[in-house]
Amino acid sequence: MAISVKIPEKITEYIKKPYDEFINETLVVELYREGLFTLRQAGEILGVGLNEMFDILAKRKTYINYGTEELDEDISYAHS
Repeated sequence: MAISVKIPEKITEYIKKPYDEFINETLVVELYREGLFTLRQAGEILGVGLNEMFDILAKRKTYINYGTEELDEDISYAHS
């Protein structure tokens, strides 16, 4: 799905290029902060591994949310 959004030029001065990658990363990190994605899901959406996802979260000063859902997901992943 493609969504078109108008972003004021004053804001685009601060956005890193390519814009779509920056905006996608920003959106995924914010949804992760809100608890809508697990760490693994956020990485899959961005197409990065866990180590790179850790780096993205650190760069954006975001704490890692590790709860029972993530634990269950990691256990399932380890068994596969």
